[in-house]
Amino acid sequence: MYSEEEQLDLRMVIALSRTMQVINRKQSRLINEYGLTMPQFGVLEALYHKGPLCINDIIEKTLSTSGNMTVVIENLRKDGYIKKEKSGIDQRKYMISLTDKGTGIISRIFPFHLKNIGEIFSRYSVNEKEELLSLLEKFRK
Repeated sequence: MYSEEEQLDLRMVIALSRTMQVINRKQSRLINEYGLTMPQFGVLEALYHKGPLCINDIIEKTLSTSGNMTVVIENLRKDGYIKKEKSGIDQRKYMISLTDKGTGIISRIFPFHLKNIGEIFSRYSVNEKEELLSLLEKFRK
């Protein structure tokens, strides 16, 4: 019915999808323990490592869509994790930055996040990780 290569391609799509489901499930479990969603964690993490950003930059850094980002930002603001201020350069834009509370929670979570990621990929050697990364980057080109 399908050629061997077509069957292999289908198996690859399924394997990649299942792999991402496993990774997302393990990450979500940890992040949810702190009362955050994955999109909220993504915003806090981007601000923690990049400093204040406008909403479009946050969307780009977190690989999100604009559809839910407004809600995510507003919920983080209501919870006191971020603040939203008009940009000094362009008054039409808002800059989003961490509050002390936001910095506190992301700095507490991030070491556990790194450990969690390390455990997810612990079965692979450094060479295998580099090879997999190279193959995935080739896929995106």
